Amino acid sequence: MRGYALVLLLTFVLSGCVGMLSGTVSTATYLETPRQSSFTIVTPDSLSLTDRHISVLIEKKMLERGYVKTDSPKSANVAVLYKYSVGPGATEISSNPSGTQIATDTTFPRFFQIMIVDLQKSKIPEKIEVIWQGELRSRGGSENISKLAPYFIDVLFENYGGTVMNKRFFKTIEW
Repeated sequence: MRGYALVLLLTFVLSGCVGMLSGTVSTATYLETPRQSSFTIVTPDSLSLTDRHISVLIEKKMLERGYVKTDSPKSANVAVLYKYSVGPGATEISSNPSGTQIATDTTFPRFFQIMIVDLQKSKIPEKIEVIWQGELRSRGGSENISKLAPYFIDVLFENYGGTVMNKRFFKTIEW
């Protein structure tokens, strides 16, 4: 009996550390990437810690794909823009068939987008030439975009260079 209780306790404790992230991802490639692409990440003037974290994650993905980071945004020929949002939570109530156990769960709608723009072909603000764009939508119990961003960025860049529409994704995450 003790062994059974220990297994149940460990299962309960460990289940709080690992979760499942799911949603849909859509990406589209519109233009060829310019040769010898140098990039800059366009961010708000006053970066929050979350935005700094997201910028570093995106920078790593761009470097993995052969882009070169510039020290000066004026010397970049590609700009990377991103945005994200977390909507208000909605509480869902469920019970077992006998009605003896009731559970509540709050879920948040989440959105993450990355866009890569060709600065040489664009005439900003009149005309923006998009090289690649990815959008991700998800719902879940966490509204902490700092913890979710690494997974969202991974899913988006897994589909980099291709075009997919509302492709389902599932990721095991560790909190």
